[in-house]
Amino acid sequence: MPGSDENNGDKNNDEPFNVAEFCKRHLRAGCWAQEKILEYNLKELHELVNQVIEIFKQEPTLAYLSPPCTIVGDIHGQYRDLIRILNSRQGLNGKKVDANSAILCKARFMFLGDFVDRGIQSMECISLVFALKVLFPKHYILLRGNHETRTINFAYGFREELVTRMGQKDGLEIWEHFNEAFSWMPIAGLVGGKILCMHGGISPWLNSLDDIRNIPRPLVDVTENKLALDLLWSDPMDQGNINAVNEKPQFLKNPIRGLSCTFNEQAINECVKKLNIQMIVRAHQVQDNGFKFSADRKLITIFSAPRYMQENDNKGSILKVNESGAISIITLKAKPADKVANKEDIESNKKTSDSSTEDDTKKKKEPKSSKTQSITKSTSTTL
Repeated sequence: MPGSDENNGDKNNDEPFNVAEFCKRHLRAGCWAQEKILEYNLKELHELVNQVIEIFKQEPTLAYLSPPCTIVGDIHGQYRDLIRILNSRQGLNGKKVDANSAILCKARFMFLGDFVDRGIQSMECISLVFALKVLFPKHYILLRGNHETRTINFAYGFREELVTRMGQKDGLEIWEHFNEAFSWMPIAGLVGGKILCMHGGISPWLNSLDDIRNIPRPLVDVTENKLALDLLWSDPMDQGNINAVNEKPQFLKNPIRGLSCTFNEQAINECVKKLNIQMIVRAHQVQDNGFKFSADRKLITIFSAPRYMQENDNKGSILKVNESGAISIITLKAKPADKVANKEDIESNKKTSDSSTEDDTKKKKEPKSSKTQSITKSTSTTL
């Protein structure tokens, strides 16, 4: 609706689209700190989506990013938490680094998808990351999640949010356009040639990195490609499953999702060896602590939406990767809805980033010389 606020997209409806100003509009503290709902006009959203589609078309299906970088899991319309993540300024030793390194144009981010649905500000989240992608296309890699598919975001909030905020006609029109952009998004990413990233998980159809590169796009219906479906939907087996400890790689029907598969630790070990990588980073599942290691740290699940859906007490997490490939986990506290992130919320600690207790980690001595261990050695910081 038209208005007089400086953050109203209709104010400059007749002016040429300026993506930098559009981005700044999202970063003003008066907007995100109060979870203020921004207003958009249809023209600027169409122009933004058109520009990001052209960039996605130029990217490979397996996107590449050089470290140092930050890997981010599910966002799910939690706009304020997205801003917290973009503002994170932690080094691997848990200390704040120089403020200049946090400038958005210098930072590198690999997002693992699920920007929309569930939360109340999917429009702000997807609009901001699309704007950052247009401004700094080599520094922001946006992978596709299972919620960046038409059938899922039809049912879980994104379509309804667009229609509610834009009106029936305009809302449905821009929803179709956003889904066109989603069909062009990369399916997986590679950090430094050794850390494979995706939203869901591995697949029995994944035998080489070229298998990912060869997935055709646009991919409107991911169920038409078995490998793409698994990369967006599969899960590690629950440890209570007897097949989880099977000495042979196991890919079984996913009983919770109703599609795709689950995989055991031996499947992870074989995949890492076969692809000549050192680690797999995926998202897709809520974790109480924001992250969870599997298969002797060869796989980690990260979930970046703390207090998910305002119903859970889960923490969120993001993964920092330094130049040498060492990782650091930053944990996002599950904040009450009325509390805003500030400098005092950043606390450093020296705990090992594992699900083990402090006493347990003292008992576990890692080998001193191992490439795989060097990339998974980690520290933990709380944001």
